[in-house]
Amino acid sequence: MAASDAAASLPLALIALNAILVGRLGQDAAELLGEALAPLGLRVRHFAILTTLAESGPSSQHALGERLRIDRTTMVSTVDDLERLGMATRTSHPDDRRAHLVELTARGRTTLVRATGAVATAEAALLAPLSPAERGQLHRLLARLMQRSAAEDPAPGRRRATRRPATD
Repeated sequence: MAASDAAASLPLALIALNAILVGRLGQDAAELLGEALAPLGLRVRHFAILTTLAESGPSSQHALGERLRIDRTTMVSTVDDLERLGMATRTSHPDDRRAHLVELTARGRTTLVRATGAVATAEAALLAPLSPAERGQLHRLLARLMQRSAAEDPAPGRRRATRRPATD
């Protein structure tokens, strides 16, 4: 079912709610990105970790999870995946023997270039109904909402799972 068909099938009272529309669009985006990344053996969370490591350099596994809002268990299995694929390494953190340092490999960098292209193509397809000016406006509005969300973390109505201090 196309995204417009899915929205049309919703009751008008739900279509009137921006939060519902953003949620549905998020589902569509996740599906498109997942399909774009699958040929590379990646999922969206793999892409997020690779991108963060490329931008910020090596990081503790715990810090990556916090920054990307990936729970501890999922983070461990995702880094396991990236290690198995040869895209990242996990070593003992030099400053904290209880922590793990995650670092991008050369293969991870190469794959990230391809993944970034695939994601850009998927995003272009998702946003095709919008003009370039509308795409820019949408991005600015979403970024502003994300800043608010980050400033109020956890946002009203959203509980953050209680975590024990990291020992990874």
